[in-house]
Amino acid sequence: MKITLVEDEPMVAKRLHRFILEVVQDKASITTFNNLDDAQDHLAATTTDVLFLDLNLHGKDGFSLLHEHLAEPYHTIVVSANTDRALDAFELGVLDFIGKPFTKERVEAALQRYFDASFKGQCKRLSYKKHDKLHFVSLDDIQYIQASGHYSEITTKSDVVILHDKHLDKLMQLLPDIFMRVHRSYAVSLNEIESVSQKSGAKYFAHLKSGSTIPVGRTKFEALMAALQR
Repeated sequence: MKITLVEDEPMVAKRLHRFILEVVQDKASITTFNNLDDAQDHLAATTTDVLFLDLNLHGKDGFSLLHEHLAEPYHTIVVSANTDRALDAFELGVLDFIGKPFTKERVEAALQRYFDASFKGQCKRLSYKKHDKLHFVSLDDIQYIQASGHYSEITTKSDVVILHDKHLDKLMQLLPDIFMRVHRSYAVSLNEIESVSQKSGAKYFAHLKSGSTIPVGRTKFEALMAALQR
């Protein structure tokens, strides 16, 4: 397990480093940075599993790193005294937000969310921001989700398209198994599929109850058919 820690206060970084090691013991290697520039270079050059991120780093805003790395597969745990920004952080898809000052127990609880795969699929709705307000869409109201660059477009049963700040890869880590990745750019609710067709050139499509049609990848077709027959 590779952990990247970004914190500009030496004593806080040392304390957090110690707590993480006490929790994960020999299961992790930790790389620490005290500024955003070095952290960004590191994240671009290597892989990490969990990023612990302060939001105020020598006057620079840690949110800039979150925005630039929305599509990355690692999970982010924010550690900050600016608890008023927790809502914005969760909207960007962070795994947890730890307020300062913090305890070992709080750090352990945040890491447990990473280790405990059972948190996947527990959400009942997705949050998204529109006109500076936080809104929610029920998972039961979602037809399919399409990747759109670093973001995702959620299409509801009423054909309303919602832009979500989180990449499809990250959304799939949260969604229950009723949502299936059927194409590199599409995930769909199995409950919304009415039929599946094959056309010339080994092209597959899922036809939804709403009348919409989405592509199905050739490598996903057999798994989709098996899931629909369960």
